[in-house]
Formats: sequence, structure tokens, C-alpha cells
Amino acid sequence: MKKAVKNRLVRYSVMTVILGLTLYLALGFGKHSFEAFCPFGGMESLWGLFTVGQFSCALAPLNLSMMVGVLALTLLTKKSFCGWACPIGFLGELGARFTGLFWKKRPQPSPQVNGALKLLRYVVLALALYFTYKTGELILRGYDPFYLIFSGFGHGSAGVVSYIVLAALVAGALAVPMFFCRYLCPLGAVFDPFSRLGIVKIVRNDTLCTQCDACQKACPHDLAPQKMIQVRHRDCTNCLECVDACPVKGALELKATF
Repeated sequence: MKKAVKNRLVRYSVMTVILGLTLYLALGFGKHSFEAFCPFGGMESLWGLFTVGQFSCALAPLNLSMMVGVLALTLLTKKSFCGWACPIGFLGELGARFTGLFWKKRPQPSPQVNGALKLLRYVVLALALYFTYKTGELILRGYDPFYLIFSGFGHGSAGVVSYIVLAALVAGALAVPMFFCRYLCPLGAVFDPFSRLGIVKIVRNDTLCTQCDACQKACPHDLAPQKMIQVRHRDCTNCLECVDACPVKGALELKATF
């Protein structure tokens, strides 16, 4: 078995367990709702806590604890939560691999278009927080794939609009790998600046690197580690796909650096 498959197997095993636990909670088992483990809920709760001293809607202390925990993890290991734990990120990556079996030459957006589209997640973040803080309701529920999928379009969904939104997100994922994570995830926007400060990151040995671009081809987010000495990019999830794909041992390594 190739090294890439072995390392991916470990990561996918972890994410499968987390996905299974999320489904377990979504089916009504356990003491908490699956929503209680959403880190973005902690961000949505801040305004209510500061203004009236209570959590908005169905939010609870666990949401805030999750947000603080993921923030600490991001400062330590960049967006490893996204690459090793997030159920939506996992489903998006599996979808990209599956469609890749049939769409061998899937087009990639140009760097300019890719960068411009990533700004949309800040728009989503601003709108989600504005309307949640203004109404006291979890407005994002009707458009959030995490909630729509695991609640079965439950309370708070926007009827046919929610179905259209989820269908559009699936269609987008067929065209661009990790579509939602790249362009629309508000949690990703929250942790972007902290991810750049992450201590544990991919480091490239310029002497050993052959500039074969295998790392970029393997990256789910189309990053270019071959152009960096330290991968401080906000979108890196430390998934190690680039390390596994590198044909030269030691050219890319996961290290703790400041």
C-alpha cells in the first residue's frame, strides 16, 4: 500500500468516526443535539452574550466551548479541524474524489478568479452574523449544508429555497473541489487570520524540491506548496496530501515553526 493511501486512511478513519457520531446525534441519540457541536454557533452566540447575557435561540455553552477549542487548535495546527474533523469538509472531499473518477480534466478556476471567489465567504460571514444578531434567530440554518443535511431540512430551513441552495452547492462541488469550503464557509472566514499564525505547518526543503508540482495537484484547495518555504496560506488544513504526493523524501515535512 502506498504511503499516501496509508496516511489518508488514518485521516479518513478519524473523520468517519466523527461523521458517524454526528449522524448518531442527528438521529436523536445522545444528550446533545448535533448543532451543539458546531463551532460557528459559538460565533453566533457572542452578540447575545454581550448584550443580554444569554445564548441566542438553540445555542448553548458547548457551542462557545467548541469555538474556543477550534480557535486554539487553529493557532497550533492551522485549519486542521477542517481537514481532519469537519463532516462537511469530509463529504466535500469524498465528493471531489468520486467525481474525479469520471471527470479527469476538471477545469480549475484561474488564480485571480479563485482568489476573488474566496471573498464570498466573508460576505456570508457578515450576513450570517448581522441577521442572527439582529433577529436573535439562527438565520444561517436555512442555507447551511451542515444543518440541512443532518437535520433532514428540519426546523429553521427555508422550504424550497433550502433545497435549491443545497442543490446549487452540490452542483458547485461537482465543478470545483471543496466548493463550499473554498468560497462560502463562514467558519473558514472566522479562522483565516489565525490559520496564518499556526505553529505546526508544512515546510518545504528548497534544496530537495524538484518543482514537479505534484503537491499542488494533490492539494484539495489547489494551493502551491512548491512556491512556498513555509505553507502559511490561510486555507491549508494540514491534510498532508501534498506531503504524501511528493516523490522526494524530506522535500515536504510537517514541522513546528514560528
